[in-house]
Formats: sequence, structure tokens, C-alpha cells
Amino acid sequence: MRLFAYFLLLLAVLCPAMKAEAQSAWQKEWETALAAAEREGEVGIAGPPGDAFREVITGFTKQYPKIKVELLGGRGGDKVARILRERQANVYGWDLYISGPTSALAAFKPVGALDALKPALILPEVKNDKEWIGGFDAGWADLEKKLFYAFGGTLSGDNIYVNRDLVSANEIKSARDLLDPKWTGKIIIQDPRVEGKGLTDILVMSLAYGDELVTKLLRDQKLTVTHDRRQLVEWLVRGRYPIALGLNEYVLIHFQKQGAGKNIAAVEDPKTIVYWASGSSGIGLFNRAPHPNAAKIYINWLLSRSGQIDWVKTQTNSRRADVPPAEPNSAMKPGRSYRNVQAEDMIPQRRRIQQLASELLP
Repeated sequence: MRLFAYFLLLLAVLCPAMKAEAQSAWQKEWETALAAAEREGEVGIAGPPGDAFREVITGFTKQYPKIKVELLGGRGGDKVARILRERQANVYGWDLYISGPTSALAAFKPVGALDALKPALILPEVKNDKEWIGGFDAGWADLEKKLFYAFGGTLSGDNIYVNRDLVSANEIKSARDLLDPKWTGKIIIQDPRVEGKGLTDILVMSLAYGDELVTKLLRDQKLTVTHDRRQLVEWLVRGRYPIALGLNEYVLIHFQKQGAGKNIAAVEDPKTIVYWASGSSGIGLFNRAPHPNAAKIYINWLLSRSGQIDWVKTQTNSRRADVPPAEPNSAMKPGRSYRNVQAEDMIPQRRRIQQLASELLP
């Protein structure tokens, strides 16, 4: 009994000391990295296109004014091609890649261009399972769970958008209804032959309903294909096309803020609500990064609550459970199981859908 009491007393003495030591360890690591980052004075990011991401960068530079951000924005394919050319010429100008995981893993992983991300994570809140929907590890997009992390996620179930002035609520309830001959020639889609929202939406339909439905849709329904995200939304809003696939919600919200697009609604298909996509909300760390400490600071800030509150200004939901979603209707719910359609294990199926679309679309 005395031995047990002594053991409890020893625990009471040691536990606070161990906790304090662990706390001081990460704080010391953070302070060292921050001081080195401020000496580097810059972080180079290859990131998503558009002004929304620039607002996220502004949030970082306000918090860390001694670290400026050099941004290479644009489409994933364009950024990837440029970075690969630079690296082949032994030019290593970028620290971080922030975009969709598919292009990053397909292009950079085979040539060993990415470093393990987990060693760069310093802040305890970033690695805390309780702070992330599905736990922290559910965000890894690569098979080894170490190279590319998806911090944002939106349910892919809302992949059909309609103009309610032209399509009533009972006319289209699922992807099956798109095959009705009356919709032939009346559907616009973001090109599914290249990486993007159009490809993701067709993939989700294939996973939920099978390739037969997708084949009939692409082959028989005379889809109008566009690469222009804004054009797709504008034509849907104006009623030129009553149905859209591959719609970018951020662009739609921009229209709605200007008073247009209130007539646009998503079709809630119960068979597709188990799938999610990270969109451009993924991050990887380049090896031979020119500003390794500034990259660490940016990674930890972005995955923190503070950084994710800024990130949702891009109208993309965060996977952090303590950050209010930008779009509640498409937000993942804690305690439920979902499948990431942009993860590495889905790349073969994405390529298969791309090939199918290339064969069937004019």
C-alpha cells in the first residue's frame, strides 16, 4: 500500500514536469524555426489561381510581416510543367505546392520532388486528431501518408447544378435523370478530359452508378464542354444551359454576391454524399526548398485554426472541426466516413475516366 502511494506521489511530481518539458521543446523548436525564417525573409509558393488565395497570403504576412510570399499562381497543369522544367535545369525556386493532390502526386512523386511533410509540423494543435474531421491522418492524400496533405474538403455529392427557372425540383433528383432525352444538348460541363471539377464530378457519378451511366451521359447527351469556369456559371445563370456539371462554387458565390445566380440550386443525390474532394486545398513541401524554415512556418500557420479561418475565405471548407465551414451544405460531418476522390489511390480511376471522356466527347 505504501509502495502504491509512493508511486502516485511520484507521478504527481513527474507528470507536470514532463508536460512542461514537452511544451518547452516544441516552443523552442518553433522559436528557432521562426528566427531562421525571418532571416530567410521569403517563402515561395506555387498556389491556386485567383484573388481569393492572395487574401490568404495577406493573412499570413500580417501575422509574420518579416516573411514575404512569392506566389506562382495558375492552373495545376501549367504550374507543374513549369516547375518540372525548372527542376530539370537544376533551378529550385519554390518551397511549397498548394493545389489539388492529383497533379502533385502524379507529377512530383515519381521524380522524388517532394519531402516528407510530417517532420515540418511543429505546433501541437496542427497534429491533434481532435481538431480534424476524421482525425489528422484522414487528410493524407498519398499512399504512404507522408508527402501531401489535404487540409480542406468539400462533399462531392452536389455535382449537378440546375437553373430553377428552367428545371423544377422533381425533374432531376439524381444522375440517372440526366439521361432523359429532353436534356440532350442542354447540359454544360467543365472539361472532364483534364484535371478539374468536371473530371471529379464524372468520377463520382461513375463510383456511385457505374460506367454505363457515365458512358451514356458522355456519348448520348451532347454535352457542351468548356474550360472557362466563369463562362460555365454565367451560361447557367442566364439560362443558356439549364444544367451544369463541374461547377465551381466560388465562382457561383461571386455571381450571387452581385445579385445574380439566386436561381441556381444543387441537386442532392443520396448516392454520392459519401465522397469528398479537396479541390485546391492540399499542400506539399518541395525538397531542396530554398527557404526551408519559412516553409515550415507557413505550413504550420496554414494548418492552424488561424490559417484555416483565412483559408475558408476561398469558399472552400476546412477539415478542421473548430473552423466554421464556408459552405455548410457541402461540409463534411464529424463522426462520418468519407472517401477522398482526389487521393493517390484514385489516380488510376481518374485517368480511366479521362480516357473515356476523350473517346466519347467530340
